[in-house]
This record gives sequence, structure tokens and C-alpha cells, in this order.
Amino acid sequence: MRLLTRGLLIFTFIAASIVASSLKAVTYEVDRSFTEGFSTATLTGTVDVPIGNYVIQNGSPNPFTDVNLTLTVNGTPYNLSVASTDLISGSGQFTIDATPSILTFNAAGDIDNPADLVFHDNIPPIINNQYVIGSNGFPAFEVANTDAGTVGTRGVSFPAVFGLAIPEPSSLLLIVAAGMILSGRRFRR
Repeated sequence: MRLLTRGLLIFTFIAASIVASSLKAVTYEVDRSFTEGFSTATLTGTVDVPIGNYVIQNGSPNPFTDVNLTLTVNGTPYNLSVASTDLISGSGQFTIDATPSILTFNAAGDIDNPADLVFHDNIPPIINNQYVIGSNGFPAFEVANTDAGTVGTRGVSFPAVFGLAIPEPSSLLLIVAAGMILSGRRFRR
């Protein structure tokens, strides 16, 4: 009976913790790379997005609460800290699906109704030092436009996994503590 009561208390505590943590943004690790001819591009770092499904149309706001990406083109790194939906217009739609474990992008657009999400360095003009993923006259593409060159690929397959969630240390601690309590072990000082 004591084990059942302990288990119920642990389950209730973990469930409440999960609900509370789902209300804040999840940090996703991004690690993408592509080539075009002899040029190479990598996009690494993190983005924060609250759990949810977001459909962006006509430049509506993006759900990113933090962007900390490094775009490296032909060996030259650029820090990207801004997400922009300015290139999503008309009936073009960019979908962001943020789950507790993965961040997935999807795009539906054409030449007249682009659906292009842009991460850039916030240094005018916006056309320099940026990573763009989406669908416009070129369906399913990603491109790096920087002062060091332009690298693009039409090899994106939507929906595309853009990032993997980085587990919170507190979540891992809860799981370990629950296992210890259920197994009857006690914490020592």
C-alpha cells in the first residue's frame, strides 16, 4: 500500500511538473548542413519555441522566444539572432510544430504566395547574412545568403525536422528521483 501511495504521489508531482514546463519554451538544438558545388553551409545552435502548432500566414508573428544560431558559409561564421516572417505572404503558409522532443517545419507556397522563414543577423540590409527555409518559386529549399557567398539546396523534404529538444536538467532529476523512491532507496545527506 505504501508503494502504491508513493507511486501516486510521484506520478502527480511529475505530471504537475510536466504541465508547468510545457507552458514555457523548449530549447531545440539545430544542426543542419548542405552544399552547392564547392560551397558549404552549416547552421548550428539553438532556438526556443513554446510547445504548440503554429501556422504563419501573411507575415504573422513567429513563436520563437530566443534564436541563437551560427551560420557558417565557406568557413566564415555569422551569428543569427532574429527570426522573420516577412517573406510569408498571400496564401503561403509556414507551419511550425513544436513538441516536447522535436521541432518540425512545413511550408506550402508558390511564386505568388511565398512561405519562407528567415533567420538573420539583424544588421541591415536583411538580405545579407541570413538562412532561409521554405517554399516559393522553388518548392522545398534552404539557402544561406551571406557576405561570404550563397549556398542553396532544393533537397529539403517537408515536413522537415529542424531541431531536437534539449532535455531540462530538472526533468532528468525528477525521473531519477522517482526511480529511487519507487525502488525504496532513500536519499542520503
